[in-house]
Amino acid sequence: MNKIKGKLFKYPLALLVAIFVVMAVAVSLSELKSHIIDNARHNLTTVNKNVRLALHRQIETEVIAINQMIENNETRKTLMQVLKTGASSQGQRFGLRKVLSESVFSQHYNGYYLIALNKQIIASMKESDSGLMAPQSAVAAIQRLEQGEQSAITHAFSYNGKISMWLLKGITDDRGKSVAYFALDLGEKNRFSSTTLSAGLTYATGETYLVDAQGRMLSEARFHDDLVKAGLLKVGEYSTLNINVRDPGLNLLEQQKRHIVSSEAPFTLALTQVLAEPELSWNMDGYRDYRGVPVLGVWQWDKYLKAAIITEIDQEEAMQQYRYVRNLLLILMLIVVAGTILAVMAYSRMRIRSEKEANRHKDLLLKSTAEAIFGIDLNGDCTFVNLSFLNMLGYKEKEVIGKNIHQLIHHTYSNGDAYPIEDCNIYKAHREKTRVHSCEESFWHKDGSQILVEYWSQPLFEGDDAVGSVVTFLDITQQRQNEFEREQLEKQVQHSQRLESLGVLAGGIAHDFNNLLAAILGNASLVESNILKDPLKAKERASKIILSAEKAGVLCKQMLAYSGKGQFILKPIDLSEIVEEMTHLLEVSIDKAVILKYHLAKHLPLIMVDEAQIQQVVMNLVTNANEAIDGRSGVVSVTTGMMHADKHYLATCHAEKIQAGRFIYVEVSDTGCGMDRETIQKVFDPFFTTKVTGRGLGMSAVLGIVRGHKGALKVYSEPGRGTTFKFLLPIDESETSRSIGEPHDNSVQHYTGGVVLVVDDEETVREVTCMMLEEMGFETITAANGEDGLALYKKHRNSILFVFTDLTMPRMCGKELFTNLKRINPECRVILSSGYNSTEAIQQFSGKGLAGFVQKPFTPHALSEEVKKILGAGE
Repeated sequence: MNKIKGKLFKYPLALLVAIFVVMAVAVSLSELKSHIIDNARHNLTTVNKNVRLALHRQIETEVIAINQMIENNETRKTLMQVLKTGASSQGQRFGLRKVLSESVFSQHYNGYYLIALNKQIIASMKESDSGLMAPQSAVAAIQRLEQGEQSAITHAFSYNGKISMWLLKGITDDRGKSVAYFALDLGEKNRFSSTTLSAGLTYATGETYLVDAQGRMLSEARFHDDLVKAGLLKVGEYSTLNINVRDPGLNLLEQQKRHIVSSEAPFTLALTQVLAEPELSWNMDGYRDYRGVPVLGVWQWDKYLKAAIITEIDQEEAMQQYRYVRNLLLILMLIVVAGTILAVMAYSRMRIRSEKEANRHKDLLLKSTAEAIFGIDLNGDCTFVNLSFLNMLGYKEKEVIGKNIHQLIHHTYSNGDAYPIEDCNIYKAHREKTRVHSCEESFWHKDGSQILVEYWSQPLFEGDDAVGSVVTFLDITQQRQNEFEREQLEKQVQHSQRLESLGVLAGGIAHDFNNLLAAILGNASLVESNILKDPLKAKERASKIILSAEKAGVLCKQMLAYSGKGQFILKPIDLSEIVEEMTHLLEVSIDKAVILKYHLAKHLPLIMVDEAQIQQVVMNLVTNANEAIDGRSGVVSVTTGMMHADKHYLATCHAEKIQAGRFIYVEVSDTGCGMDRETIQKVFDPFFTTKVTGRGLGMSAVLGIVRGHKGALKVYSEPGRGTTFKFLLPIDESETSRSIGEPHDNSVQHYTGGVVLVVDDEETVREVTCMMLEEMGFETITAANGEDGLALYKKHRNSILFVFTDLTMPRMCGKELFTNLKRINPECRVILSSGYNSTEAIQQFSGKGLAGFVQKPFTPHALSEEVKKILGAGE
């Protein structure tokens, strides 16, 4: 040891480097841990607040919906008739179901309940509910209405074996006297779980859930399967109302199933703290949640919801990045320290080893090739292998020679299905005496892992006879992984691109707002000083304030239009109109010394695009052009027009398999510094920038958007002569001839009679469908499943015009019913109904004579259109 110390102190610089590395690692780890914890707390707090606001907005939306429902003239008239006749008129209750059914189911509610003042149910979607007493949760909500609340929403509760949530509203007569209560049974898409489960946590283990004061979970947990495995839930059981948020004392996911007595377990720290202190609080030190898993959490009590809103993330995931960096830094520190010691003590020895290692690698390269190679005889038995084969698949030579190569490394498809030896493409080479190439198949490593390979199988001949094959293959597993990661990276770039472009706009927008605020504040001061001594002058200043405020409103509307909020929507637009609408946004985003010129073609054909994404492309191109001028005087020109592009022109563009034809184009030119050939080749690389690090807008997102619209992008540029970006979007000839904004005919056809068989396992759906068909003039017979429907068809086949059936049903599904009906009568006409989209639902009926398809929920007009296709127009 003394000898080592002596040698170290001969090299004080090496010792100082080692000490510095240790100190830097310690400080960095401390700062990193603090940063990660602060970031986790910020994220959890933001999500918790957003979920609370979303729940309140959700309640407001449902209140608006229930008000619109019961204040509708026809609905209110029918309600009053039902209340007048009470329990004695089944016909009036049926009429109420008919009036409410479309609005209830089209908005994804489970049903409604009309409740008398004595808390007894008068009417609902099911006739069997009439006369029953309202559930206790609904009674409690009614008491809140009686105490003056305008509307009341229940917590989740169990009703008829299902989880329900009701929104209740009082019904008054013309004199304002309370006469009954109306309740909506919120469906899964309307309940609180739909909001908490979709909370915007970026963590895989993060979740937000609601808990009442008794500790019962009021929303669905994200870890349902884990709770079942841990024994906290039964199979098919909901987490809502069945999980008591208590600390089990151990991690149930890592231990064997253990019976937990809820009364003996305390509430979790989150619930205990929120019941004691309702304000927003958190714990970042870690505590056990209801699964026993260590978590970090943020919580608050909501007085309106009468529930705790708890947001948590597993502590292991929250600190995963810290542990990874810590281990990496510790390894790096050990390497540096060990390297310093070894450099001091064994430099000459390392030099000798390095020389030997270099010679060994040189000999290995001379004896081997990069590609793996093996040979097989006519039976598929291995005759030889090279070293790359053995290294790539983990075998020793004696384990391969003489063995059937297909059964050894090629026995299974990538999806796990068995790969029959008679289908093996490798053998096709010597069987058919032809060279075989496969771009991608799976070979299997000795340890059972899969690698993706590209291989070539070449027949081996003796004279004219094939005696086997020689196979060369490359491991392309990493290549495919890199391609996948690149696709993900491009998506990420497109997302960050929009955020960054908005950030660039912020300065210009702030400048305009400050100017407007200066005008408002200045004029307001003049109004204050002149309001008594010079009212006319004060009035004139007040009008200036109004004008400035209106300008600010216009600016806000333009920003909202550019932000592209909402789902991806294609619609027919005029590109020139888009650019013209963006003129103010474009002008405030460029320097004052830069002149923006427009050359916009009039009356361009309409094209189907996502307006927000095209706005982003134009904004990015103009912003980049402004950056290229770099603060000097210059001109940015924006031009739109129509052109014909042939295959030779498109070959010079950045495009993917698009056909020659007519295109609408937008061209953005600048008088800036221009780009050389090398820069042009890199300009579409992700994150590439010629500006300060972190400010590059990036053209890869622009190219991705243009390609997503099946368009092309062309670049012209020379150093010192400016740059032009021109993107082309194809004209859909069918769209150009289509008139826009024509009124739609929502009328329903009427027919002179005939019988329709309606088959659906949901009673309410059957009733609504029958009412729609009867409104068209048909008679209806119904069945609750496929077997009953088939029996009814056999009995009434001569009088049935067509069959309307659901796809998913018990005992006999819609597909089986369709097959049996066609077997009985090949001319039988069947309309299919399903909640799945048409592509998913009817692909299994392709070519089998399906008459029509209606997607749930559907309107009378949609059903009438399908009937019209098979029967023609009615009266």
